[in-house]
Amino acid sequence: MHEIPSASIVRLSLQTLESYCAQFGGTMIVVVDEDGRMVHVNTQFLKETGHTESDLLYTGIHTVTDSHLFNGEPAQSIEAIRRHLLHPGEEPIGITILKADGGSMHVTVSPIIAQTEQGIRCLLFLFGHDCEKSSLIERFGETMLQDEHIGVILLHPETLRIFDISPLACQLLGVAKSALVNEQLSTFFASAEKEYAIICEALASGEPVRNYPLTWIRGEKQSEMLMDVGLLRSIGEVKDGAYIIFKDVTNLRSLETQVQRSDRLAMIGQIAAGTAHEIRNPLTAIRGFLQMFRKSMIERELHKEKEYTDIMLDELDRINQLVGEFLLLSKPKEVSTSWIQIGSVLRDIMPVIAGEALLHNVTVSWDETLELPRVLADGEMLKQVFLNLCKNGIEAMEGGGSLTVRGSVIRAGKKSQVLVEIEDTGPGIPAHFIDKIFDPFVTTKQNGTGLGLSVCQRIMHDFGGSVAAVPRSGGALLQVVLPC
Repeated sequence: MHEIPSASIVRLSLQTLESYCAQFGGTMIVVVDEDGRMVHVNTQFLKETGHTESDLLYTGIHTVTDSHLFNGEPAQSIEAIRRHLLHPGEEPIGITILKADGGSMHVTVSPIIAQTEQGIRCLLFLFGHDCEKSSLIERFGETMLQDEHIGVILLHPETLRIFDISPLACQLLGVAKSALVNEQLSTFFASAEKEYAIICEALASGEPVRNYPLTWIRGEKQSEMLMDVGLLRSIGEVKDGAYIIFKDVTNLRSLETQVQRSDRLAMIGQIAAGTAHEIRNPLTAIRGFLQMFRKSMIERELHKEKEYTDIMLDELDRINQLVGEFLLLSKPKEVSTSWIQIGSVLRDIMPVIAGEALLHNVTVSWDETLELPRVLADGEMLKQVFLNLCKNGIEAMEGGGSLTVRGSVIRAGKKSQVLVEIEDTGPGIPAHFIDKIFDPFVTTKQNGTGLGLSVCQRIMHDFGGSVAAVPRSGGALLQVVLPC
């Protein structure tokens, strides 16, 4: 329990004032300015009284109390509180708070007057006379509401107004907690009509919903959730409330996708390893005979037939390259890992990328002096990853554009990771397609094999890293992450 200061006047900044009020989560707090207007009400006050923040802010405090202390001139009210603070022997201030449903509650007021950069602020700490020590169940519920990994919304069962809400649920709805208490749930489910209908049906029928899969999209962030809905009943089957619980399983779904993708890659690799030798042997013989035919045609000046032979040789090379990509998906070959500088790897491949960009009217932007921590990997295989990603971005910008390569260090707990981002100004990756681009044979290119990104991801996984596409409205952004 936080101890409320007994000083009559304190000096606080507005930011400090908000942080100060946040310390007293279980106490009702109202902050009043010199004009008698409520400029802050905490969520506990909203829960106890049933009012909404939007109804109270910047309205006179006399609208929620019948106390004579606040019915006079605002300046006189502040002065009366000031005089009371200077005579600590006087009885505590008792007032009546009017609830939203027409009822009332009697509370004791412990006031503090604060001087802020915007003038005088009077903090009113309100204590009910019938406060009892919270039970184990209530303390458990409070703990659940503070959990940052579980989204909890508590509702009034008949009106579907929000009674309380956890931090994760606030993040999902994109609104501060104080702006949600006592507001209608439907207001925040406007873009999720199907899920809102399921909630209403479950609460009306009394049949709980368990582990309903839900994809929640807010801005450019997509979260995979499991939703539970149910009623809270007291003895006698009276509906005391309702709850919605969101469990964030985004990481679990991502892991499942990676496992499924790895299984597919392993199956393709096994097939490739078993058939590559049998495919390449006849290809070698066919290529040898075609080269003989081509030489004869040149000697006989059969130019048209020679062109046909050139086309067949190019297609054979393409088949041979495809077989090579298949082999990269098989059991990983022995790699030579060492501590290497990512900046050096990028500097080695930039001339190749710049030449490719020039052919497509694309400008390349990157920091030549970029220095990043060392990573444990195979330099040649990392070059293959970055070349593939940059080449994809360049080829996506058919009408020209710009390619940006940048690097940074990110912190993940006590560990550090190197982040390399490759961004283009092309048409981008469709939202429904972004989770599939690393699957084998999935491609947006007319003549692509759909194996390049699969190979890149396989290489990164071998080094303990990852490659991912970031959802966005314009252009494509690929992120390569490696532990350092």
